[in-house]
Amino acid sequence: MTLPASGQISLNQIHVEAGGSTGSQVKVSDTDVKAIIGANNSNTAFSDYYGANASQPSVSYKGRQFTESNGFPTYQPVAISLSSGSKVVVVCLQLGGSGNTFVNLNGSAMTLAAKVDTATPVNGIVGFAYTSAIYYQTTTATGTASITGNGGTGRSNLTVYEITGASSNTPYTTDTAQQTNLDLSASVTVASQYNGLTIGSVITEDSFSATGISISNADSVEQFHMESASAHCSWFDAATPIGNRTYTITQTPGNNVNSGSTLFQITTASWK
Repeated sequence: MTLPASGQISLNQIHVEAGGSTGSQVKVSDTDVKAIIGANNSNTAFSDYYGANASQPSVSYKGRQFTESNGFPTYQPVAISLSSGSKVVVVCLQLGGSGNTFVNLNGSAMTLAAKVDTATPVNGIVGFAYTSAIYYQTTTATGTASITGNGGTGRSNLTVYEITGASSNTPYTTDTAQQTNLDLSASVTVASQYNGLTIGSVITEDSFSATGISISNADSVEQFHMESASAHCSWFDAATPIGNRTYTITQTPGNNVNSGSTLFQITTASWK
């Protein structure tokens, strides 16, 4: 169970959360105790353990929908099937175009976690306003999922994930970012929790005959390159350490190009 978020907290409570027996011998410096917050050998205070939880959520990729014409991505190359039981369903949107968006799961409105759809402020980058967004919903729905919504111009894509075992169905933090340099990479930094889970979404131009996308610290990356014009990616990073966690998205250019600049629209949402 999660430790108290405020007020009095005992070493015994911390020890039990770490998997120890109540009333048994324990020290603040014990490895299992410090592991709850990823403290390793650093000094800790009891307040560092407020809201800590030794468990970690699990995540699984469920599939994608896309379109190469105007409008919301609806084509499912393979039916997206939800597992049984309660879970958080996460939809990562990467849309050509900007403006009003919403997502429905089986006809029920999902909650927006994070969104960026403004043109980059960096001079030298084409002023497109693509959309990257993350939506979520807690559900017990099982079987083939109907995912509908609004938004998208031209090439658009969405990917679907399931989260189980989270101590809260609501993200503890959300972040957005765009590129800040005239190069083929951009980064977003998340204040991650120990044994947390971060899911990210990014859309970028597939400029300069790009051959792929890499994302640092990601456990798994789903990427879809459409008409050699736009790259649509999502990723997750499970069992995160405590502290700032940076995800750097890098395009690999084609053989005939060594450098350049491109658009990056990035969103993340993190659960514990």
